[in-house]
Amino acid sequence: MPDAPIPPNAVTTLSEHPHVDALAELVRSVAFDAAAARRSDFASRFHTAPPSTGSSVEVTMEDANTPLGNVRAAMERGIENPDEQNLLGALLALGVARSLPEEAEPLQTMAANLVWLAAHTPCSALEFLDDALKDRAGVIWEAIARVARNPGLSSPDFGHTEALVAAAALCRSESEVAHRARLHLGQNTTDPVLRAILSGSTTRTELSGELRSAPLGPVVTTLLALSLLLFIGRGLSLIARLALAYRRPATLRIGPKGLELTHRIELMGRVLRDRATLVPLANLSRVTREVRYARVGLYAGLAALVIGTYFGVGLIVDGVRVPGGSPPLLGMAVTCIIVGLGLDFLLSTAADSARGKCRIVIVPQNGKHLCVGSLDPISADAMLNSIAEQAHA
Repeated sequence: MPDAPIPPNAVTTLSEHPHVDALAELVRSVAFDAAAARRSDFASRFHTAPPSTGSSVEVTMEDANTPLGNVRAAMERGIENPDEQNLLGALLALGVARSLPEEAEPLQTMAANLVWLAAHTPCSALEFLDDALKDRAGVIWEAIARVARNPGLSSPDFGHTEALVAAAALCRSESEVAHRARLHLGQNTTDPVLRAILSGSTTRTELSGELRSAPLGPVVTTLLALSLLLFIGRGLSLIARLALAYRRPATLRIGPKGLELTHRIELMGRVLRDRATLVPLANLSRVTREVRYARVGLYAGLAALVIGTYFGVGLIVDGVRVPGGSPPLLGMAVTCIIVGLGLDFLLSTAADSARGKCRIVIVPQNGKHLCVGSLDPISADAMLNSIAEQAHA
């Protein structure tokens, strides 16, 4: 049966059913019994034996009615349409959410059952796990990743089919744990088919963003801030960006010879310069994705130091009453330093972080550092994974 379209509110809709707990437990118990017995005719219209719906949970036919169909009918006669396929899959995911074990061995058995059902029956809960488990989905995705990595350890009869189904489920999930698991699996698997499935989600050979100034070190940032050069430079950059539409769009791609960075400088919509830079993989020292609000501690510390120094100097001036002292000028200098730090933080870090973006910093062994900002974090991680694979190859 082809994959059924997934209603975006299937789990939500069923969660509002007055008998959802009983229905979810009914589907979970019967489905897992079928998985344990390796009955591939579960929820199928092509039964090789009378369908078994035995369960300790009692649900009447009337109570089994839902907006997506009747649960008992779908299990007894088999799934007949996409709505019923989504009905059993979503209820199975809800049943898993209500009985998620804490111990590692039962959790792995549960993950193996879910993978087997998705691989051999019309009932799959894998695409509903994120909605049903929400922030608890990570533990089940870790277990499913172990099935994909080494299926034989989950069950002696597991093989290539189960590994591929588990890998495909990892690729479809929006969980951060599933994302990291498929990146790790893509880096370490030697199976060409498994690598091909994972590469469709994890491999990224091109990113589009904006060229940024490479991050300054703490010492340089401090010196520029105290000399007011940071305030002047960042102020001019902000004016150019707002008043003159100054932009530096850039594209970072992995080419046959290494990392290729192409960028141009635009002013008032006109291209002033177009340039390409090649960094061979052999010349790479490191490539990093900066964390959210990078160096915020440095900026906060410098601001606190400057403010504390200002008030300290003010007290000294008042106490000693040195002739010619000018607190207003000192206050202006402090204001310029703090504004310069704020502009540097805003233009280099906070603007991307506030929009859920990030930046990649390229550090070659020889040559200047390069920085590309306004990037999607998931795509940036996939690019880093691709760079690591190319470098390893």
